[in-house]
Amino acid sequence: MKMYITARFKGNENKQDIEALCAAVRSAGMDDFCFIRDVENWQKIFDDPIELWERSRQALVGCQALLIDISDAPSGGRVVEAGMAYALELPIFVIIKNDLSYKDVYRGIATEVILYETYNDIIPALKKYLQ
Repeated sequence: MKMYITARFKGNENKQDIEALCAAVRSAGMDDFCFIRDVENWQKIFDDPIELWERSRQALVGCQALLIDISDAPSGGRVVEAGMAYALELPIFVIIKNDLSYKDVYRGIATEVILYETYNDIIPALKKYLQ
């Protein structure tokens, strides 16, 4: 299963965190895809938002599920990606840090909401989905 991973990218400040999230997905036995890493090479390359969202949609079509980290109350890009995944009827895994609250609206699209302290905490839930 190929998992489309989306999380807030804050430049070098959290690049390692996103890599750790991708590693956790791989540890669960899934192939990982991260748009900011795999398409944009850790930088903004699209000046045309229509082209950006078409490329993102194409990437989602090539995946079997979406994982979205909502630990920082997302708006914009991740919300659009989640909406596209929902429209494509992909399983959506919503992850959030243990001590944070979130809008219940995410439960409406989530195959599962997974609470975590570290990204390794999501591995058992993802493995369970593969069984």
